[in-house]
Amino acid sequence: MIRAALMAAGLALGVPAPGLADPAQRAMAAAQALLDAGNHLRQASSGSDRIAALGVTIQAYEDGMVALREGLRDAQLRETALARVFSARGSDLSRLLAVLMATDRLDANTALVHPSGALDAARAAQLLGEVAPSLGTEVAVLRDELQELRALRRARQYGLLALEQGLGTAQEARVALAQAISERGPLPKRLVDDPDRLQMLAQDAATLDEFAAELAQGGSALGTTPVAGIAAAHGTLDLPVRATVLRRFNQPDAAGISRAGLVLATTPDALVTAPWSGTVRYAGTLAGQGNAVILEPAEDKLMVFVGLGALMVETGEILPRNAPLGTMPAENSSAAGTGTRSQTLYFEMRDGANPIDPEPWFAFTGRQEPE
Repeated sequence: MIRAALMAAGLALGVPAPGLADPAQRAMAAAQALLDAGNHLRQASSGSDRIAALGVTIQAYEDGMVALREGLRDAQLRETALARVFSARGSDLSRLLAVLMATDRLDANTALVHPSGALDAARAAQLLGEVAPSLGTEVAVLRDELQELRALRRARQYGLLALEQGLGTAQEARVALAQAISERGPLPKRLVDDPDRLQMLAQDAATLDEFAAELAQGGSALGTTPVAGIAAAHGTLDLPVRATVLRRFNQPDAAGISRAGLVLATTPDALVTAPWSGTVRYAGTLAGQGNAVILEPAEDKLMVFVGLGALMVETGEILPRNAPLGTMPAENSSAAGTGTRSQTLYFEMRDGANPIDPEPWFAFTGRQEPE
């Protein structure tokens, strides 16, 4: 259905003048990207590595929906601007249309005849010659603007259709991912701290810093076979979630409070993945801070994720890079349908018990760039 809508929209849009229908074209391109992501869902659901394939598909959906929402927003802004122009130029456009209608009724021979004689006829012809180029320019501009307005409206119509169906299919992919994880069974585990003790520490710790320090004092779960290679990945990691950086390391917020990590603004239900392979030192709730995952990618290195909704891992599991950790909380009623980045993930990196700036470890690209 989306494909048919896009094909119809493409025929309706035609080939716009350069630079005119850019917002419309961006919205249509984003809708097409969303369609392309959907084409991979069936393959991902039946492939041998279903979990990895479904994770990639879900993130492609998230990228496509963010791009489509941005394209639709730009199209709406441009459409509103054009409507204001038409409203402000209403009287001028009426006079222009009146002139066009009047001149359209004259044939060439009648236009050269003037009732006052040859001299006035020559003067009238001279005036028409001077006005014609300007009139032609006005007509061309009006035609292009009307064409752009039609393109914008069609792009919004089909873009909204693609967005509505994309949301449903993305949810289908999330369900398939959860099912695939359930069918996979437990991952290999390393011997880690007693789970009951960890849960007690998580509930009793006054702060995240205190809990992370307890983990660091407990030693590494990697034993004699640490996960190698993360040092060489410095500056190349992907963010754990499709997001914009709301606050950087130790950057104070409006209340003057700073945190030793990144605050990432995400869309509801966004998939959170492991930037690097490692052992899950803890997966569960932290007192007053919601669900959290603490990953050990190398000895004396910890990655801390706080603010997740549903968790997809367990304490002690050994994860590959890009493995799903969980999803962000669902949309709340006040933000329902807005498509905004209404959820925040707190991400921290630690060297032993000490927080370090995570940003240099990541390659920010596209919508991952700090705002």
